[in-house]
Amino acid sequence: MVQVFALVVAGAFLLFGGIVLSRAGELDDREETIGELASAANERIEPGDETTISGRVRVSDPATPTRTGPDSDGNESAALWAWRVRRKRPSANGSQWRTAEAELAVGEFAVDHSWDRVRVDAATLALDADDDPFDSSALFLGDPATESYLGDLGPINRFLERTGLADEDGLVSDLEFNVSVGGKTTMPDKYQATVVRDGDEVVVRGELTETADGYVLRGTEETPLVIATGTLETQREQVRSEIRVQQAAGGILVGLGLLVAVLAVL
Repeated sequence: MVQVFALVVAGAFLLFGGIVLSRAGELDDREETIGELASAANERIEPGDETTISGRVRVSDPATPTRTGPDSDGNESAALWAWRVRRKRPSANGSQWRTAEAELAVGEFAVDHSWDRVRVDAATLALDADDDPFDSSALFLGDPATESYLGDLGPINRFLERTGLADEDGLVSDLEFNVSVGGKTTMPDKYQATVVRDGDEVVVRGELTETADGYVLRGTEETPLVIATGTLETQREQVRSEIRVQQAAGGILVGLGLLVAVLAVL
C-alpha cells in the first residue's frame, strides 16, 4: 500500500514537472518570435510574402474599448487598446492574481515603414474575445503600461502595494494579509491597460498584399498577424528569465518524481 502511494506521489511530481516544462517550451517559442521581430523589422517589403514592418502608427479610426480605467475617459486616438481586470482570489497556496475580464479593442490604422505607409488589418488578429491580450501569442505588449485599483486599499495592503511587496511579482504577492469571505479577498480588483496611440512605434508581422489603395498587412492561417510594442529586447530578457525559472522548477519536480519512484521500487 505504501509502495502504491509512493508511486502515485511520484506520478504527480512527474505530471506537474511535465506541465511546467511544457510551459517553458511555450515561452521559448515566444522568446524566439520576439527575436525574429526585432531582427526583421527593417527588411524591404515585398507583396505576397510574410513581411515584418516597423514604424510610427497613424490612426484613421480610433479603437473604442468597452471599458476604460478610472484615470481615462477613453477619448484617445488609439490604434489598439488592450486592457484586463485582475482579481485576487484565495487558492490552495495562498492567494493569486487572475484575469477576470479582458479585451483587445482595435481601430483602423497604418504604419509608416521607411517611405511606405502600410495599412494594418488588425481585425485579422487571432485572438478570442475572452483571451487576455497580455498573454496572447499574437501580441507582444510587455507589462501593462498603466494600472489603477478599482476600490480602496486597506492600511496593510496599501503599505505592501507602495513598497512593491504585494505586486504580482512581489515577495509576498501570494501571502496577502486579509480575511477571505465567500471566496473573495480584501484586495480590490485592478484595471491594467496598454494603449497604442497615434505616433507610437510598433512592429507588425503578417502577409503583405498590394491593393488599389496601397499596401495592406493582414493575418492568414499560414501567417498569423503579430503586433509588438515597447522595447523588444527588454521583453526578450524578461521571457528568458521566466524560461530559466520554469526550467529549473520543472527539472526539480521531474527529479523528485524519479527519485520517489526509484525509492518506491527498491
